[in-house]
Amino acid sequence: MSTAGGTAAAIAILTLCLVAGCGFYTFGGAVPGHLNSVAIPIFENQTSEFGIAEDLYDALLDEFTTDNTLKVVDLRDADSVIQGVIVRVDDVPSTFSADESVEEYKVTITLRVSYRDLVKDKVVWEQTVSEFGIYPFSGGRSAREQGVQEALDKLTEDILNKTVSGW
Repeated sequence: MSTAGGTAAAIAILTLCLVAGCGFYTFGGAVPGHLNSVAIPIFENQTSEFGIAEDLYDALLDEFTTDNTLKVVDLRDADSVIQGVIVRVDDVPSTFSADESVEEYKVTITLRVSYRDLVKDKVVWEQTVSEFGIYPFSGGRSAREQGVQEALDKLTEDILNKTVSGW
């Protein structure tokens, strides 16, 4: 066999091995096969932030329903559960103008969260997570609400990712 023929054959074999190896790869989540559903009770709220537990609950339901790796069900029908506590909501100045007046604030929300496998009766992960949103100082209450929503969106994405691919 010539060198060119040997090189072509080696490339063909290498390509075949690479393609065959990719056939076993999946982009799906890393959730064990025995977990098909999740319950998400409303988190306990230890802050004075009115309505935040309900807003977080709605955001988590949207995130998990859109992802659809785990079906969201009532606790009595669930294979797993996400539970948590809202422990802090802090607003601090974030950016300043040249004359040192506040232009933007940063609202940070901190949660203690756990994900429990109810089939095997074990905690899969638990963690304290914090995320933030930025809002303009002059924007009033509606601007702050947008900052809070930004933080909640980041938190729900973090919780989803940790739950379905953090194994």
